[in-house]
Amino acid sequence: MRIENTKYKKQKALYNLLRIVLFLFCGLVGCKQDKENVIQLKPNIIVIFTDDQSNFQTGCYGGKVSTPNIDKLAESGVKFTRYYPCTSLCSPSRYSVLTGRYPSRCLSYQKEFSTNDPVFIRWNTDIIKGENTIAHLMKEHGYVTGFTGKWHNWAKGMLPLWHVPDREDPENYTIKPIIEKNYQLIKNYVSKTSGFDYVEAVYGTNFEWLPITQKLMYHNQHWITYHSLKFIEQNKDKPFFLYMATTLPHYPRAIESLKADPRATPSGFKTEHLDCQPSYKNILKRAEETGITKERELNDWVTMAWLDDGVGAVLKKLEEMNLRENTLIFFVSDHGSSGKMTCYQGPAPYILNWQGHIKGGKVSDELVSNVDVVPTILEACNIDEKNVKVDGMSLLPIINDPVSEQRNSLYLEVAYTRGVVTKDYKYIATRFPTEIQKQITKANRKKFNQEGLRLDQGNRVRYRSDKKFPGYFDDDQLYDLHVDSLEQHNLVGDPAYEEILKKMKKELKTYCEDLPFTFGEFKGRRGK
Repeated sequence: MRIENTKYKKQKALYNLLRIVLFLFCGLVGCKQDKENVIQLKPNIIVIFTDDQSNFQTGCYGGKVSTPNIDKLAESGVKFTRYYPCTSLCSPSRYSVLTGRYPSRCLSYQKEFSTNDPVFIRWNTDIIKGENTIAHLMKEHGYVTGFTGKWHNWAKGMLPLWHVPDREDPENYTIKPIIEKNYQLIKNYVSKTSGFDYVEAVYGTNFEWLPITQKLMYHNQHWITYHSLKFIEQNKDKPFFLYMATTLPHYPRAIESLKADPRATPSGFKTEHLDCQPSYKNILKRAEETGITKERELNDWVTMAWLDDGVGAVLKKLEEMNLRENTLIFFVSDHGSSGKMTCYQGPAPYILNWQGHIKGGKVSDELVSNVDVVPTILEACNIDEKNVKVDGMSLLPIINDPVSEQRNSLYLEVAYTRGVVTKDYKYIATRFPTEIQKQITKANRKKFNQEGLRLDQGNRVRYRSDKKFPGYFDDDQLYDLHVDSLEQHNLVGDPAYEEILKKMKKELKTYCEDLPFTFGEFKGRRGK
């Protein structure tokens, strides 16, 4: 629920009035400017959405990595320290950042699952025809829209693609056209469903699921950066919205990709992107000069240096086009690397930067979510959101008046778990569908992971979450985040926290009642 900020609304109204007066004045006096210097009433928007990035992989959050360009975004913008994505998996998080809605509202879920049971949230959050995204909304309001990078809102099997043998040479005359055809099919699918005008440098899903050969299964930030810059150049005289979704720092390890062929892309070997940012050799040389010897630390360093170089190239292009001050930039991770596929997830990096409009150097510990991206964009662009169903809230009031608390809690959902987090506590509940619940007894409960899969039938707990979080198999969990930030001590059953538990359950019930699917005693099905 959005909480209005009266002080901010007055400031915004005055600012908009001044912009309009200035624009009209320039027109009346015959003010002539070069195209590059024309005052745009509509800000440009860039969302840089990273993959599995944790705070320790960002310099401004205390990480031991080199991210000078990302750090500058924080220094001249706003850094949020309490960002909890509403879900801790790639596909559903991308759905939320593109729609402003919780994954359980996804149309593909409503076609696949019965609303009488909890919806199963995993890598199945597909954006299908009829699902409105922020790109559709921006196009309706005069924006040209661009997408580059990782999509991952398309499930394997949804689109018939040609088989490509893993070990084949991508330059083989029989294999090359198949790879190119598959890439074009994926690109066309994203174009038709996403709402984006410009779709390039597309990674339809994770590398191992792409129909390409092993020699192409590598990160290529250069390729994503190149097409992002191309989109900006082509649309420098129009208001634009760019969604740049990096494949970094997700697996595979970036250091292996930097030692591979820099021409490797999902569409085959390409060369036009090679000089858009510092070369592979340059990154590896800089890494060597650091003296880092530990394998994981070295991989983190090169990963973030590569990604940061891409961010730097985008910022440089905006400066060259005189667009920097009129461009609102989001730097957001889909989720962190720890606690993946659980509600233990968070916090993760979240930075807002709008040089001409937001005073820099701010740090906010307000609770923020990935569903907040869309309503923040809508408010920044003066787009009426009354007819747009979103679950998030605009962050602009927080930025303009950081001492005012904007919300009390955030909602979390993944697999068959749901949760709420406040600044003080986190509550997590696991509720299985009826058919799975029938199989569970008190004696065998720990044989079922949070996906409802039996561990004694060859399944596992992904990402070793049961080893990292002792309460993993508990159906109800409560954590005091002030004294137990790592969520190791479940307080359910402790009389001292009985009232807190009741309040947190009530908070979860409030969220669930507005969602399409039931969730145990918390119900739901009122929302759409």
